[in-house]
Order: sequence, then C-alpha cells, then structure tokens
Amino acid sequence: MSADTGGDSGGLDGALRDAFDWYPVAKKEFRDAIRSKGLWVLSFLFTALFVMPAARNWWGLRSAQQVPRRLQEFGLQVAISRPYLDIVTLLVPIVVVFAAYAAVSDERTSGSLKFLLSLPFSRRDVIVGKVVGRSAVVGVPLLAALGLTGLFFAVSPFTFKIGVFAWFVLYTVVFTLVFTAFVVSISGAMSTNLRSLAGAGIVYFYLSFGWNALANSIGDVLAQFAGIEGALRWQVVLFVKLLSPTQAYKTLTNSMLGEGAGAATTARYGMFQQGQEAMGTICGDVLGGNPQIRQTMFGNQTVCQTGGSGLPFYFSDPAVFLSLLLWIGVAAAISYYTFDRVDL
Repeated sequence: MSADTGGDSGGLDGALRDAFDWYPVAKKEFRDAIRSKGLWVLSFLFTALFVMPAARNWWGLRSAQQVPRRLQEFGLQVAISRPYLDIVTLLVPIVVVFAAYAAVSDERTSGSLKFLLSLPFSRRDVIVGKVVGRSAVVGVPLLAALGLTGLFFAVSPFTFKIGVFAWFVLYTVVFTLVFTAFVVSISGAMSTNLRSLAGAGIVYFYLSFGWNALANSIGDVLAQFAGIEGALRWQVVLFVKLLSPTQAYKTLTNSMLGEGAGAATTARYGMFQQGQEAMGTICGDVLGGNPQIRQTMFGNQTVCQTGGSGLPFYFSDPAVFLSLLLWIGVAAAISYYTFDRVDL
C-alpha cells in the first residue's frame, strides 16, 4: 500500500489513494503548487491571457449605439478565431513550459527523488503522478480563466453560443494538458533543469513552427524518390499534419467555428496553402468534397464543400480529437521508458 502524503483517509480522497498508487504523488504535486503560490501565479497569467481580449471586446462595444447584426451573430466565432487561436497555440505552451519543466528534474538534482522512490512508489507511479498532478496545477487556473472569459462573452453584444464556447473550452483544456504531459515527460527524461528547459523549448518550437515543414517534406520525398503522386501523396501529408497537437487543435477549433455540415472538410482543406495546383485533388480525392468560393463570416473564402464520398473517418473530428488525447499517454510512456533506465 502506498504511503499517504497528507490529508484525511476518508471519502473520495481515500478511495482514490486505495485505487491508484500514483495518486499520493499527484496530490502532493498539487499541494506543493498551492503552498509555493505557483497556482496563483498561473491563475493570474491565464486570466490575463484569456480575459483581457474578451474584456476589451466588451468595453469597446458597450457604448456603441448599434452593433451590426452580423457581428452580433458571429462575433463569438470571430473573437475565438482571431486572437484566441494564437493565444492558445503560441502563448499558453510557453506558460506551461515554465510551469512544468522542473517537475521531475528539480527533485532529481536536489536528491528528493531518491527519497520519494525509497517509499512504496515505483518509477511509473512517480511519472504518472507527476503528469496528473502538474496537469491539475495547470488545468484548474485555466478552467477558472476560461470561466471568467465566458462571463464576459455572455454579457457582450455578441450572441453567446454555449455549445461553441463549450467545445472551445474542451479543446483548449485538452491541448494544454497534452503540452503539460510533454513538458513533464521531458523533465523526467532529463538530468538537470537546464536540459529539461532546453528540451521543452525545442519541442515547443518544433510543434509550433516546424511540423508543417516536416509534413510537406515527406510529401516531396514521396513524389521525388518513391514516385507517389496524386491523392495518396496528399493523404500522407494530411495524416502527418494532423499528428501535430498544435495543428490538430487548430483544425478542430476551425471545424467547430465553421458553418454547415462541411465545416470539418473545410477545416482540413484550410491546412494546405491556398493556390497550390493540387488543391482540387486535395478537396476532391483526399477529402471527398467539392471546392467552392463562398461568403463566410470571415469574408469570401474558397471552401471545400461536402460532396462525393464525404470526409473519410480517419480525417474526421472524432479521429483527430482521439489522436490529440493519445499524445498524453504517448508522452508519459516515452518518459517512463527513459526514466526507468537511468541511474538516479
């Protein structure tokens, strides 16, 4: 039986401690964050990142004599699409990096990790507990900030669409937890805080700015050296693009913000650079749609309307969301594999 790290032994807390050997580690991680004021610092940062744009919209429109009807109807979607996609994919991971890069490596350098492992905890318990605990440390203030953001949108002139905002919250929380799992897992694989920070920074930079180049390069290699052209080439490129948590989050959010039954098809279509000669092949043969120019809430856009055979399931929103979730387990598994073999 695992040792108790503090707190009563009854109720839900006792049940979780009895069911999961990693739970005491996760609980200690969360309590340490509260004692060190880390939770409050994160709350302030997430509140500033998420609430300020919504508050600015509310303040700017509150004194307007009349808000255009189209802005009222689609203002929430436009607000999420414009600042919030960049905030979540570019700024939130930076906050997560600095909040989680020392989760394991700090205890390793201080020697407290050896003491923790002298208790009845396995290395797997430590890694899983650290991932879960640090995810709670990041997730709680994030949810609070998103809740306040929702209140500002609810009192703004925009039509508040609870379903749209709920999906945005879900995707944002999952994406943030995926990045948290990455960073904690890197911390478990590195021997010092500096190496952990450098590793997390490299992963952030590559996922944010380098992954699309990798996907396009794979497509070029397939065409030049394997003779694979047409739909198969672009299916592979799209599949690789969707493996990136950042790209998966963006296309899921764009699909949720879109209009009509073809929103997911158009969102996948938007992952490619417009004007390429292959766009017709991508829309028709890869996504099973028909390219059309249509006026949307963002102006005239070339969209890929649902048609023909329809969007394949493996490119659908549920499949993309599942791949995003799987990254949490993959990150923890890789870290455990490394952590289990190092000499502490």
